[in-house]
Amino acid sequence: MGFFLRFFFYGIFVAAAGLFASRLIEFLDVNKVIHTNVPGPCKFVKGVEHGAEDIAVLPSGVAILSTGRTRTGSQGNPALMTFDFSTPQEAAKLLKLTGFKGALNPHGISVYTESGQTYVYVVNHAPNTQSPPSDTIERFLLNADRQGLTWEKSFRDSEFLGLNDLVVVGKDKFYTTNSFTMQSKLLRELEMIFFMVPLQNVVYFDGKQGTVVLNGRYGSNGINVSPDKKFLYLSELTKKRISSFRIVSSLKLEPIDTKYLGSLPNSVDVDPETGDLWVGAFPSGLAGYANWLGFANQIPSQALRIGVKDGKFAGSAEIYSDDGSVLSGASVVVPYKRAILLGTTDNKLLHCQLLSFNAALKL
Repeated sequence: MGFFLRFFFYGIFVAAAGLFASRLIEFLDVNKVIHTNVPGPCKFVKGVEHGAEDIAVLPSGVAILSTGRTRTGSQGNPALMTFDFSTPQEAAKLLKLTGFKGALNPHGISVYTESGQTYVYVVNHAPNTQSPPSDTIERFLLNADRQGLTWEKSFRDSEFLGLNDLVVVGKDKFYTTNSFTMQSKLLRELEMIFFMVPLQNVVYFDGKQGTVVLNGRYGSNGINVSPDKKFLYLSELTKKRISSFRIVSSLKLEPIDTKYLGSLPNSVDVDPETGDLWVGAFPSGLAGYANWLGFANQIPSQALRIGVKDGKFAGSAEIYSDDGSVLSGASVVVPYKRAILLGTTDNKLLHCQLLSFNAALKL
């Protein structure tokens, strides 16, 4: 009996090791070649040196940026800034914060307009020294002159574990992603290393409390909704895919479609006119993984446009790509008219004109 028990457990170990190895090979893209692809003339935006990890664009063409997020072992310059698509030659401008007393370390952002007032919701990470971490979502009111933000409210919840992105669907009502669910630093390191385990989730917050609405996700990252708010889109970074769900009710999401991208998708932006998705991505898992573990500073960048209709994904097109020597670690791409902004985790901010065939292609 002892022999068969040992044989059984050895078999489980070998199977688990094989699964890990196969997922690791698929994830790393060891032999992947990154080709340069630009949609038109591109220039760096002045004033952004520590990344613009997320971007939200107002109908006027003013973009709000979350910049300078600090991570363990890195020093950024956390801030919220603006960039105006109508004057791309000008530098990004710092937004003055009024009434905010805490430490700012911004990640995902989402804007919501009601009764002529524009609110900016920001995922704010706890200081790296705090254990266990306690992420919050901060609500700011955009001042009429768009030169500053007035802090109004802070949201905390037991389900806010390791927040990444959010999308606001009503005042103080939003969906948000947990890219980490472990609370101790050691367990978070293990959660990052054993990325094939679906531990991450999506939380809906109704203004008072959070409820997990999607469980068992692979690296929940970017999140957004369709212009009519009937469908929700989620990028799963470690599975290299994007998924769509029908919003049956706030707490009930019905799976509709999944699209494998072959790259590690970050933030998801939705074109308000066409409904197309714009996704910032890392085309190389090896470079991304090495960067997370602190072994590499340069990550290839990619921007994708994905057609979607009634929650079903259609064709996709690569709009921008480089090996990281120009733009390292693209995390978000947002369109406005005939131009895009490409933000990064901790590098630069790039403005490009859309002149290529891929940008105009009907998907």
